[in-house]
Amino acid sequence: MLDLDDLVNRVVNPDIRPLVKEAHRCYATGAARAAIVLTWTAVCADLIYKIEVLKEEGEADARPLVQDVERAQQPGETDAVSLMLNIENTILDVAEKLELIDRTHKTQLKRLREDRHLCAHPSLRPMGELYEPTSEYARAHLAVALDAVLVHHPSQGRKVRDSFITHVADPAFTFEAGYLGHTFFDRVRPTSRARVVDFAAKFALLQIEDDSMPLAAPMFADRMAQCLRLFADRDQSLAEEYLARHMPRLETAEPAVQLAALGRLGDLPAFWKALPHPMRTLYNTKITSIAAQVATTGYLRPDETRVLALVTHPEVRTSLPALTHAFAALPVVERSRVISVRPDPFFLPYLPGLLTGVHSFDAGEFVARTAVLPSAGLMSLEDVKAVLRAWWDNENGQTWGRAMPGYLVALYLTTAHLGEARNEVWTAHLEELRPFPDLFNPIARGTGLAEVIVQV
Repeated sequence: MLDLDDLVNRVVNPDIRPLVKEAHRCYATGAARAAIVLTWTAVCADLIYKIEVLKEEGEADARPLVQDVERAQQPGETDAVSLMLNIENTILDVAEKLELIDRTHKTQLKRLREDRHLCAHPSLRPMGELYEPTSEYARAHLAVALDAVLVHHPSQGRKVRDSFITHVADPAFTFEAGYLGHTFFDRVRPTSRARVVDFAAKFALLQIEDDSMPLAAPMFADRMAQCLRLFADRDQSLAEEYLARHMPRLETAEPAVQLAALGRLGDLPAFWKALPHPMRTLYNTKITSIAAQVATTGYLRPDETRVLALVTHPEVRTSLPALTHAFAALPVVERSRVISVRPDPFFLPYLPGLLTGVHSFDAGEFVARTAVLPSAGLMSLEDVKAVLRAWWDNENGQTWGRAMPGYLVALYLTTAHLGEARNEVWTAHLEELRPFPDLFNPIARGTGLAEVIVQV
């Protein structure tokens, strides 16, 4: 059951809120007839305000009603009462056309309007009986008025969606969860919210080419996936519903689009709930073929890298068992690329092997920069010990390229979460470099763990 006290306090328009509170007091004290009259009055006043806002924003369909209201408010207007009666009779039609309410709400509010007439005009009843609504009936009308109209901002479903598209498609778009969630989900009507989530799900899933968009389809799809993930955090069932609605199109989409959708949305629980079982089988087969292809070509495409990075999720590994083998079979450089996409504790045991497996200075620097440093904040003291040991023990000394002392200093600084305990480990390893001043000195200077060797 709706919490009326909470809804009354959430009435958007501060000028209408006292009227709604009065209606609520009438209901609470058993004055059901007065509560119904006041509720309808609040609905009319609130819809007039919202229609005026839309008219100011350039909505042509709002103009006639606003003009009638302004005419009725003119001093000396003899038809003011007739004009306002006509506004009462048509306001729900106008509100539906402007998408301030939907058809279901319109039907419910029509009942409120009819009951308001019965409460205000007792002569409407046959045989002259007075209409005596129950408190439960008054409460139901107040709940509908609040839920359908009074707690919502003057936003239209179509315009909310269009504004959302414009915002996300802007080349200067920055993902700001608080703003996006508040503006396009929390403060909009359920029907408008559904339109926004539907659009985000469709474009994130299907990577649709649209000439009207100023962005390339993959980039726009990535942005929509970010938004969908935000919306799913607020209402997973809604995200799942619209992903499932568009899933049949994914089943017949081009293979590249199918793979991109997995990489883009594979960490979203709603995606897996909406994904048909045959698609899971298809994805597992695709991952197996990716591993075979890399064995021949030696490299991954960006979408393939993003897909293999899903190996960090236990649920995804269960759904796609080929992931773990495919990742482990990658060459050193490609495994580092995958780790850079999604640094995670899952990858920590692989880092020492990457360092011992490099066969050139460039590869050593790439592994340190791309895999080790992004994972530093996740390391335990044992992880640091294993990484340093592998760094020092590379068979051909390929972990000592020109940038590597600087990377080691960065690794020391970014493992500060381990506290003083790490200093003993680092000092012991640093001492092993003392015979090599060109390596020892920049690390000693950067970490402050030893005095720099003065070379004569």
